[in-house]
Amino acid sequence: MEMWKKIVRWVAAAVVCLGPAAGARGAEAGGAELPMVDEVRVEAMGRVPVSAEQVLGLVSARAGKRMDRAEMSGDVRRLQESGMYSYAEVRLEEGVTGGVTLLYRVRGRPVIRKLRIDGADYLGNPKVRELMEIRSGSRVDDSVLGKGAEAVKARYRKSYYPNVEVEWTLTPVEGDAGRVDVEIAVKEGRRAVVRKIRFKGVKHVKEGALRDVMMQKESTWLSWITNDGMFEPGLLPGDRELVRKALMDRGYLGARVGEPEFEYVGKKKMDITYTVEEGPLYKLAGWTLEGETLFGAEELSKGVTGKEGGVAGMEEIRENAQNIRDHYGSRGYIRTGVTPKVELDTNAATATVTYEIEEGTLAYIRNIDIRGNTRTKDKVIRREIAVAPGDVYNEKRVRTSENRVRNLNYFSYVGTYPEPTEEEGQYDLVMEVEEQQTGMLTFGVGFSSVDNVVGYAELRQGNFDLLGGLTKWRWTGGGQKFNVRGQLGDRRSDVEVSWTEPWFLDKRLSLGVDLFRREASYYSDDYDQTTTGGAVTLGHAFFPYNRLNWTYGLEDIKISDVSEHASQRIKDEEGGRLKSYGQLELVRDTRDRVFLPTRGFRGSVAATLAGGPFGGETDTYGFNVRVAQHFPLWFGHVLSFRGAGATVEEYGDSTRVPIFDRTFMGGPRTVRAFKYHKVGPKDENKEALGGRSSAYASAEYTFPIVKMIRGAVFYDGGIVWQKIFEKDEEEPAVGDGVWCDGYGIGIRFDIPQFPIQLDYAWPIDSDDMLGTHGRFSFNIGYTY
Repeated sequence: MEMWKKIVRWVAAAVVCLGPAAGARGAEAGGAELPMVDEVRVEAMGRVPVSAEQVLGLVSARAGKRMDRAEMSGDVRRLQESGMYSYAEVRLEEGVTGGVTLLYRVRGRPVIRKLRIDGADYLGNPKVRELMEIRSGSRVDDSVLGKGAEAVKARYRKSYYPNVEVEWTLTPVEGDAGRVDVEIAVKEGRRAVVRKIRFKGVKHVKEGALRDVMMQKESTWLSWITNDGMFEPGLLPGDRELVRKALMDRGYLGARVGEPEFEYVGKKKMDITYTVEEGPLYKLAGWTLEGETLFGAEELSKGVTGKEGGVAGMEEIRENAQNIRDHYGSRGYIRTGVTPKVELDTNAATATVTYEIEEGTLAYIRNIDIRGNTRTKDKVIRREIAVAPGDVYNEKRVRTSENRVRNLNYFSYVGTYPEPTEEEGQYDLVMEVEEQQTGMLTFGVGFSSVDNVVGYAELRQGNFDLLGGLTKWRWTGGGQKFNVRGQLGDRRSDVEVSWTEPWFLDKRLSLGVDLFRREASYYSDDYDQTTTGGAVTLGHAFFPYNRLNWTYGLEDIKISDVSEHASQRIKDEEGGRLKSYGQLELVRDTRDRVFLPTRGFRGSVAATLAGGPFGGETDTYGFNVRVAQHFPLWFGHVLSFRGAGATVEEYGDSTRVPIFDRTFMGGPRTVRAFKYHKVGPKDENKEALGGRSSAYASAEYTFPIVKMIRGAVFYDGGIVWQKIFEKDEEEPAVGDGVWCDGYGIGIRFDIPQFPIQLDYAWPIDSDDMLGTHGRFSFNIGYTY
C-alpha cells in the first residue's frame, strides 16, 4: 500500500512539471493532492561558486509547504532575471519523509576583475562600456558579452562602419574561480558612406528607376535623419536580382547584372558601380494556354493582356498568370496553379509565352473559423468577410476579405487558408490573426503659422468597446473609434471627445458623436471666439465609393473681448448665440490612401440649415462643394488639383450672417501667399469680415526627395464676396470680390501621424491691403 502512495505522489509531481496544460488536465480529472516539500537544496553548476543563501533569498519555495507549480516557475524566472546566474532550473527528488525535495541548480556568472577594450578609436572605450552595459565588477558570460557586442556593432553601422567586428575573451583569474579578466577587441574596419550608385552599360532604362528598386540607398543631405547611404554589404546580392527584375519587367528578358565594383572617394565615401548588359528589347511573338479543360480558351483569354509585337515584360506576364488564376479562384476552384513558361528567340528578339494551367478542385465553404483574436470580438471580423458558409470558395473575395480585416489596423498579421473537412469538396475557411496594440497616448508640442505654439495630449483607441467597458470594464474589442484630445496654447485652447460606431445596429451605418469646447483668438486680433457644443452623425455607404452623412449639431458660440478700437461691424458681433443645425452631405472617395494619396478623387457636396425647424438663435442656410483629384506621374511624382466653393445666406428673423458662419480665405490650408483669413472683405482696420460666398482653386506638384520627404511647387487662388448676387446695402468693404492668388515652393515631411508642411509663397494678384511680400507658412496635419 505504501508503494502505491509513493507512485501517486510521483505521478502528481510529474504532472506539475509537465506545465500548465498537463496540470489543468490533471485537475480536471480530479488528480491527487500535490506532495509536501521536505527540503529545498541548492547546487552550483560549473566552476563559479554560488551562495546558497542568495539563491534561497530569491525563491519562494520552503520546506513544509505544498509544492506549487506556479511558484516554481516564478522562482526560476527570478533567478534568471537577477543577472547573477547564466542558467537556472529546478528538479524534483524523492524526499526523506515521503514528500519531495526541490533542487535548484544554477550556474553563476563570474565577476569582471579587469576590463580592457582595444580598437574602439571612433566610439571610444567609455561608449563601448555604456553600450555593452559592463564595467569592472559586472557579472558576465558569453551571452551577456554577445548581446552587448551586437549593440556596439549596431551603433557602428549607424556611423557608416559596415564591416565592424567585436570579439572578446574571458580569462579566469588564477586562484579566484569567481572572477575573470575580460578583453574586448573592436575591429572597426573602413568607414563607408555610399555617395553614388552607377550603372555601366545601361542605355534605354533610366538609372534612377533602377536605383529606386534597390534596398541600398545613396547618401543625401538628410542622411543624418534617414540613415540613407549607410553601406550594407548584405543587401548587395538581393539588389542585383532586383535590378535584373526591373530590367526584365521592362522587356529586357536577357538582361545580366554583374558583381558590384567599389571605389573609395576620400576617406569614407564610396561609389558602387554595376556593369549591366541590357540585351535586346524582346517583343511578344504570341502566347498560348495549356491544360485548360473547365473553361474555354476564349473566356480565359479575357484576362490576358499584351498584343503580338508589343513589349514582352515579365511584370505583365506575371499579372496575366494571376488574372487566369483569379478566374479559376473566383469560381471556387482552389489551388489552381498557372506557370508562365517563356521561350526566347534570341536571333529575332521575340518571346513566346505558354501559360501552363494546373486546374484546382471545386470547393465550398462549410464554416468560417477565426483564430487568434484574443481581444477583438468575432463579429467585428466576420462583418468584413465577403463570403459566407455555403458559398463556393471564391479566392478573390477571400483575398478581399483578408485585406479588409488587415485594413482595420487591429492585427499585426492576417492570413487565410482552406482547411479540408471530412466531406469531399467542403472546406473550412480559416482566418488567422495576431492582435496588436490599437491604443495610443501621445503628448507633444505643435506649431503652425496660424495658432503659434500649442501643447497637446491625445488618447486614441481604434478598437474601442463602449458597452463592454460599461458592463464588464473591458474597453477594447468592439471595433469602435474613441478619441480624446486636449490642446493648450497662447492663441487657442481646445478639448474634444469623439466616438464612432462603424456598424450601428450591426448594419453598414456609422454613428458618430462629437463633443467639444474651443477657445480661439487666432481668428482676429479684435475679438475671441468660444464654441461649446456637439454633433451626432449618421452615415451610410452605398455603391463602392459613395457615402451619405446626416449630421445634427448644437453649438453655443460666443464672441467676446472685442477690442475698443474694433470697427462697428466687429462690435456688432459681440455676444453669444445658440446655433442648432442639420447638414446633409454626399461624399465620393476613390483615393488610394486617406492620407497622402497619390491617385484618385475625393469630392463632397453639403447643404446646411440652421434655425427654422431646428430652433436656436441663428437662421442661416448654406451650400458648399469641395473636390480634389490626384494624378500619379512618374517615379513617385504626383499632381494634385483642389477646388472649393461655398455660399451662406440668412433667412427668417436673422438680419445678417453671423461672423462665425461666414466664409474666409488665406493661410496654410487655402491661399498660402496671404495671412490666415485675410483674403476677402476687410474693415478700415484691415480686420477680416468674411463673406457670404467664396471660391478657391489650387494646383500642387509634389516629388520625392528622400524617404518620407517630398518637395512641392504650387499655385493657389481664392475670392470672397459679401454678396455675390445683389449689392450690399452697407458700404462695400476693401477686398470684396477681389481674386487673390500666389505661387510658391514647399517641403513635406511625411512622418506618420505627425506630417509637417513648410511653404513659402509669393503673391501674384491681391487687394490694396494685403501687400506684395512673400509669406512663410508652417502647418502640422494632412490636407484633404
